[in-house]
Amino acid sequence: MSRSPNKQHGFTLIEVLISMVILAIGLLGFSAMQAMSLRDNQDAYYYQQSTLLASEMQDRIRGNNFADWSTVTIGTGDCTKDSPCDAQTMANNDYGYWKKSAENILSKPRTGETVEISHTAQVNTNCNIITINEVCLINRWARTHSQSSDTSSKLSDTATFYLKVTP
Repeated sequence: MSRSPNKQHGFTLIEVLISMVILAIGLLGFSAMQAMSLRDNQDAYYYQQSTLLASEMQDRIRGNNFADWSTVTIGTGDCTKDSPCDAQTMANNDYGYWKKSAENILSKPRTGETVEISHTAQVNTNCNIITINEVCLINRWARTHSQSSDTSSKLSDTATFYLKVTP
């Protein structure tokens, strides 16, 4: 059996070029997916940290239910065996410690982070505060965005975590 001389064997240069273009487009898509995954992973980390911080403060509030948490201010007083704190001073100290911890964890190296305790005087529809002694823990942080100026993103620039607590 003899072969016809006009039959081709192997790939042509055009076929190789087209397959390289298809491979390059696939690799670009994969790298974009990897970048999005890293960004979303960082957002999930901050959400987890915010949840843990709010849970810690919730325990502090429930452990000191004699304080008026709706009037709490940032306190840094020292409580010792010789000079014990009253319930309100302890609440102020707990709030100051929590606020500092939350800002350290949620704000590195970005800006726009706040943590606060809200109460019925500060109407907050996200916590649905009904009774006068309920408070709302609010953690807000800047979301991680890619370096591009993509305005089509449906995510807001900040993320907020709310936790309603009844002392």
